[in-house]
Amino acid sequence: MSICKNTIRWVLLLDVLLALSVIVLLTILEFGSVPQHRIGFYCNDPKISFKFMGDTISITLLIVGCLLLPILVMWLSEFACYSADSYNRELGCAGSRAKQIWSWYGHYSIGIIALTFICNVMKTLIGEPRPHFLDTCKPKEAINCTDGYVGTYTCTNTNDSEWFISDSSKSFPSGHSALSMFTTTFIVWYLQCRLPNRTFFLKPWLQCMICLWAVICSLTRIGDNRHHWWDVLAGNILGLAFSVLTVIMSCRKFHLNQNVSQIYNESIENEQINYNNKRKQSVKKFLHETPVDVSESRELKNVKSSTWKE
Repeated sequence: MSICKNTIRWVLLLDVLLALSVIVLLTILEFGSVPQHRIGFYCNDPKISFKFMGDTISITLLIVGCLLLPILVMWLSEFACYSADSYNRELGCAGSRAKQIWSWYGHYSIGIIALTFICNVMKTLIGEPRPHFLDTCKPKEAINCTDGYVGTYTCTNTNDSEWFISDSSKSFPSGHSALSMFTTTFIVWYLQCRLPNRTFFLKPWLQCMICLWAVICSLTRIGDNRHHWWDVLAGNILGLAFSVLTVIMSCRKFHLNQNVSQIYNESIENEQINYNNKRKQSVKKFLHETPVDVSESRELKNVKSSTWKE
């Protein structure tokens, strides 16, 4: 049993270290001094001449919604629709409601962290100006520019932070759209697979309400002049693709199976197999080392045969 516990601890420690490394990379990409590619702009381009209007859905609200919505929906659905004994019957001694839900949520967390990392890398490599770029950056090359393309520029805005000014050149793709679409697709798929069909309208109604999260987060990015429509479309495609891969490959379409308890049972099974092999080897060694007198065995056979004849 100690071997099993040590194995589980090392596996969990490795997962935590990998997650922390990805978070550190995300922090460096977002706030660090990573060289950023910048696309130039055309003078008096109406697509980047909008005023900055703030965020209807702030980054804090987006993170809280994407983290809390899936776990709340899964806990409420599993408690309301399935008894605790159903998990034990299908998953064995290591299966339970909590382990199943946290397993799905773990796969969800890995998927959304990977999506966030990919979006930040794309933003840094592409460097497309946002719709409020001229209002936020205030490039000095655009002051007396009336026509033509400006390849390199220098921002003159001193009222806002350097991060905010640098963020004005990270429009493609939309992170809000990608994360909200990932969360929406994950929850809608979960409800479709795990929520029983006891009524005609309950499941479609809940799925429709969840879809509003992606719709609001996506459309407000265009209305707030934070993204172009193609940025939002690209973010939705990325979020949908990552969510489909997570549900099919990691969560296995939310079907209960032995894979949930594999990490807990594998070490126990290996320990039992090793014990059985050692036991067999010791028995064989004992039988091999025990001396057998051939003459005594023959005399015993002769005595048995003579007594049978009498």
